[in-house]
Amino acid sequence: MAHFSPSSRILAVLAAFVALALRGPARVEAQSATFRSGVDMVPLTVTVTDATGKYVTGLTGNDFTVFEDGVEQSLSFFASQDVPVDVALVLDTSGSMRPDLPLVQSAASGLVRTLRASDRGAIVEVREAARIPQPFTSDRALIERSLRALSTAGSTALYDGIYVVLKEFERERAASLQIRRQVVVLLSDGIDTRSHLAFEDVIALARRVGVNIYAIALRGNMAPRDQRDTVVLRAEYTMGAVARESGGRSFFPTTARDLPAICQAIAQELASQYELGYMPARPGGDGAFRRVMVRVPPHTSALARTRSGYYAPRTRASDVRVPEPLSINAQR
Repeated sequence: MAHFSPSSRILAVLAAFVALALRGPARVEAQSATFRSGVDMVPLTVTVTDATGKYVTGLTGNDFTVFEDGVEQSLSFFASQDVPVDVALVLDTSGSMRPDLPLVQSAASGLVRTLRASDRGAIVEVREAARIPQPFTSDRALIERSLRALSTAGSTALYDGIYVVLKEFERERAASLQIRRQVVVLLSDGIDTRSHLAFEDVIALARRVGVNIYAIALRGNMAPRDQRDTVVLRAEYTMGAVARESGGRSFFPTTARDLPAICQAIAQELASQYELGYMPARPGGDGAFRRVMVRVPPHTSALARTRSGYYAPRTRASDVRVPEPLSINAQR
């Protein structure tokens, strides 16, 4: 693959992003308030599980404690059940996925059918470049029709595809007053053969945007026999790392027959999450990475999982609009 400088690689992908920007239907905006601040509210999607991996539901805002770089923060937003979800299904449709495409389509359709009326889905396919056959819509029939029309060919620009989708989510969050959970479900064999961008570029953007990424990395016959161990390990590391940093999960099925159960597990997790938000106590403006941790009371015997942190925006002179805070005691 040709070598590019970091700036030229990013410019190349951003050019593709402009041409491929998702255009969803107009939103109904949430009631809002205006704050004069150098930083936005930091949104966190939080998954809480007990020692057996079972989801813990029914918690209130008072059950959560948020720390930024070790300093406790005050919650300004809490919700559990009513936050709508935008799910981008990012599917590797390169030639290496040809044997598994029918099972991929069936499993993804099962996930689409779990979306609620307020949720939206989009289809993004990745080959030599990202293509968006179905932008965000709440019409599940349109999403499933787009899934059925997919075919396979060519090589895989996996990192470029993830980057494009994350940039669109970043744009949508900045432009909207409404809190919506943002989710990427990525399904690939994990082998990137075509991207202009590096894995490090994707990780940096994932940390900044705050989108939950669920990575499903099919193993199978992913590389020639003499390269298989190295290539598989590298693919699994990259898929697992981007999911972990974003607060999502990674799955490594050995056969596509496992995909329906995995997609149902993702749907169950999306239905069991909490959305938190806080205005950082420490002034922003430095652009530095800030570590985030969420804890729940010891008596729950549970663990809270969320993204590893975020990059603080650099100082800007503008009004920052965030949703009107909900009651911290809101129940399911």
